[in-house]
Amino acid sequence: MKRVLVTGASGFIGRALLPVLAGRGFEVHGIAHTAQPATPGVRWHAADLLTEAGRAHALCAARPTHLVHLAWEARPGRYREDPVNRLWAEASIDLLERARACGTSRILGIGSGLEYGPQNGPCEESASPCRPTTWYGQAKLATGEAYVAAGAAWGRVFVPFGPHEAEPRLIPSLIRSLRAGRGFDCSHGGQLRDFVYVDDLAQMIAAVLDSGLAGVVNLASGDVRSLRSVIEHVAGLLEPRHLVRFGAVDATGVDAEPILAADISRLREVTAGLPLVGFEEGVARTLAWWNDRLQGSA
Repeated sequence: MKRVLVTGASGFIGRALLPVLAGRGFEVHGIAHTAQPATPGVRWHAADLLTEAGRAHALCAARPTHLVHLAWEARPGRYREDPVNRLWAEASIDLLERARACGTSRILGIGSGLEYGPQNGPCEESASPCRPTTWYGQAKLATGEAYVAAGAAWGRVFVPFGPHEAEPRLIPSLIRSLRAGRGFDCSHGGQLRDFVYVDDLAQMIAAVLDSGLAGVVNLASGDVRSLRSVIEHVAGLLEPRHLVRFGAVDATGVDAEPILAADISRLREVTAGLPLVGFEEGVARTLAWWNDRLQGSA
């Protein structure tokens, strides 16, 4: 029996990943900070992974053959420069060492495209220099280096979107503003980004975990779009395009970088033939989810 322990299992990416792993025949164990409602096919364990006791409990309770480490500080407006990134790096490396010591044979840590820092084109795992400009990117990079040195896999996620995404992020905040008839102020929108639908990302993570791929692998769509085109596409489905005001705010820091995109040649080694949802259908599903959610709260 393949037993997989997923940290951060109740989060945005984690909740999309759990059913995919179950569908691949894993016995799925999810770690969350607090008790979770019963979920078909998932055994939940509550643990604080920033404590040694929490990490020990998680591994003892699940006895995993496989580990996907997603848990980290991810709150918009906070996570990039929060000092807790250092604590998460330390905890994540300790979790790696404990998992290896208890016989976990396959480990996949989840990092970020922000580990690369400013680039002139799509990021390639072995060729692009890593010069992160945020504490988050620096902490993820250091953690990823430890995972790779231990023979594990490390997936760098680019720009995920979909149901359950945090409300302050781009697509949810755009949908909520336009549905309410409020203006949406944004930057010029010329920045290029690699958006990946969360269910597609879950399939990618599961495929990497279920393979022998080691080292760093980019987890992205390979489909580069300008922020302006993304905003215009979503606004077009909602109709009130006139409420979007491009150039009303200045992009700063990482948000001002002209490109954050991925070369996904390594990923394709293990995901060729996977049925993926893609951007347009992903946006349609996301919009339908938000419409249901907002109508229910009206």
